[in-house]
Amino acid sequence: MVSIIIINFRQKNFLDKCIRSIYSYFKSFPFEVIIINNSPEEKLSFDKDQFPGLRVYENQNKGFSQANNTGAKFAKGEYLLFLNADTEVCSDFLADLADSFKEKDFGAAGLKLYNTDNTFQLSFWNENTFFNEIRNKEEENKFKSRNSVHMNEKEKEYMEIKKVDWVTGASLFIRKDIFESTGGFDEDYFLFYEDADLCKRISDKGLGIYFYPRSRIIHHKGENVNQDFQNDTYYYSKQSQLIYYKKHNNLFNIILLRLYLLSKFSVMYLLTFKEIYLRIVKLTAGVK
Repeated sequence: MVSIIIINFRQKNFLDKCIRSIYSYFKSFPFEVIIINNSPEEKLSFDKDQFPGLRVYENQNKGFSQANNTGAKFAKGEYLLFLNADTEVCSDFLADLADSFKEKDFGAAGLKLYNTDNTFQLSFWNENTFFNEIRNKEEENKFKSRNSVHMNEKEKEYMEIKKVDWVTGASLFIRKDIFESTGGFDEDYFLFYEDADLCKRISDKGLGIYFYPRSRIIHHKGENVNQDFQNDTYYYSKQSQLIYYKKHNNLFNIILLRLYLLSKFSVMYLLTFKEIYLRIVKLTAGVK
């Protein structure tokens, strides 16, 4: 059985579509759905007859990692599928997914995602060293600008299952025993980099991280997000980046990152006087 774990944080409208898509398409393999509700103000209710095997757990919001770990503790399946609330399943790939990763070196797999316009969405990256992250960002910018030639070439390159360095937690498949033996998501990460960190620890155990291309999932990826929430997530992304570098990178990479963040956001603050940039400068400098 696959335990599908979904975290809800102010995404009830997306979540309803996600759940309906799961039960509409997944017929080939047994599954359960575990929803961890990090938004107590949003009351979640689902018809048990219409959605058998679905359970909702209320949770104090202590971050994405903590919520996913909580969901994994309730999971009864041999496999875990972490799925973002703002995704929609559009095909039945579950049996093939479980059957494709019976190799001894399988650690985790990221599933193929699509944008709302049905274009290929980038969901795997190179290991997060300073210079690799520059290359990762360049790749992301080509996708954000909808460089169709590059996107099509990238999609064709990954038509088969391939090893990659790390995959997004928006659609991450893993055996439960590996998840537990690796220690699950590191709860020091409130938001962002928890997926890269988990993949790094799995790789360090000699297990493979894979991209699985035979799924079809639409990922809405942050649509309808207000400015305050964008500022918070931007801050958490830099906080988590610093945590990741401290855990997994050498001193050279750590110094490069801190110098880059300090110079970039100091200039941005002086140009705009936006508080979010000052917060990141203080974070990088270790000033509370």
